[in-house]
Amino acid sequence: SWGRSGERVTELAAGLLSLGLEPEQRVAIAMATRLEWIFADLAVMLAGGATTTVYPSTNSEDVGFILSDSGSRIVFAEDGSQLAKLVEQRDAIPGVEKVVLVDTAAVDLSTRRDDWVITLKDLAARGRTLLSSDADAVTRVNDAVTNDRLATLIYTSGTTGKPKGVMLSHANLVANARAISAEHALGAGDRVAAVLPLYHINAFA
Repeated sequence: SWGRSGERVTELAAGLLSLGLEPEQRVAIAMATRLEWIFADLAVMLAGGATTTVYPSTNSEDVGFILSDSGSRIVFAEDGSQLAKLVEQRDAIPGVEKVVLVDTAAVDLSTRRDDWVITLKDLAARGRTLLSSDADAVTRVNDAVTNDRLATLIYTSGTTGKPKGVMLSHANLVANARAISAEHALGAGDRVAAVLPLYHINAFA
């Protein structure tokens, strides 16, 4: 439900705050289109951060470049294949302090040599702990977000050189939402098919 989704996003946002996320700091999402992508994106913005998009098909070298260029502190990695790229590039991305693994089905985390990698459940648990002692932690941070703040960095595919980050503010995203609302293009009972992947700029159009 929308209500449960809101609770889930708030828990994840609080989890990000517990990791020390500060306003406009970048959090990367390396995932294909799935519900957790939406939760992660909303949680980042709710916590005052800015989402950095990473194509799941991006090779490890370019993943390293994007994470370094964007200054991403945290990465949501979909599964073992995305995690492997981060592990390979770890020395090149010293700014990445934490990796949040979404799908742990085929990943053996028992051999972790440090706490660089946590699970999505771990992040939500951290969030619940923070909210239990400070119920308004997320609300305070979110209320301070202004329209001119950076909301997302969407990276190009890099076909004409190294990938380039396109900066979009909260005002940019709100303008699109208002345009759709003004056209009455969507109603409460409508369903939408996501043809383009969520990490693609046209997903906002």
